[in-house]
Amino acid sequence: MSILETASAVLQLMAARQAPLTVSELVEALQMPKSTASRVLRQMGEQRLLTRDAVTLAYRPAPLLLELAHLVRSSTPLIDMCARALDALGEESGHTGYVSVLEGNDVMTLRVRPGSQPLRARTNPGHRSPSWATSTGRALLARESGAAIAVRFAAGLSSPLAHRPPGGPATLDELHAALDAVRRERFAIAENEAFAGICSIGSAVADPASGECLAFCLTFPSGMLSHDAKEALATRVRAQAERIGRAVGDPFWTAGR
Repeated sequence: MSILETASAVLQLMAARQAPLTVSELVEALQMPKSTASRVLRQMGEQRLLTRDAVTLAYRPAPLLLELAHLVRSSTPLIDMCARALDALGEESGHTGYVSVLEGNDVMTLRVRPGSQPLRARTNPGHRSPSWATSTGRALLARESGAAIAVRFAAGLSSPLAHRPPGGPATLDELHAALDAVRRERFAIAENEAFAGICSIGSAVADPASGECLAFCLTFPSGMLSHDAKEALATRVRAQAERIGRAVGDPFWTAGR
């Protein structure tokens, strides 16, 4: 394995674990000699890719990587269009909004649009949640075929995250049913799933030119809105997604239902 491949493996491991990494943990995870692991982490630190905690001696991504990630993730035309849609929805409703992307079987937050309404729990860019238990995650998964979903979750609904979500589909059959509903309605609603006490409504769009696929959602406390109010809000979220989808030529939105 070349030094570039090893460095890539280190970064991918950190991304999957969502936690700093020690030399011992790297040795165990990648089955490499301790001397090699120590040298690779040290060199990545010297090149400003990683930084080391003086107390725990664990390595974490350095600011350089965070700056590059922000540049890549936050400056595409599609994400700007989603952000503007959230501005419009947020000004109208007062709810907090998010733009997210699939990362493996998780969904990762890219942007946050704080709302004027109080929200007990709010996540930051870079936060990952199990895709099947969130509105943005299911909106994105619904764009895949049933066969692709079966392959993606062949090992079952599991997550490398520290805690399993309190709600959401518990089996692959339940996930298929939930995604079928998203394909029909063109939006997803998740309530008391990845986040207890929180309800979210999301929809997804894709840019065929770039291959980028993103989802955006509005979040609010569970029980805050009646069923009819949630349906009305979902209709507005879907309308914004359809507007973007038609503008970029997304077949999901331009093709007849």
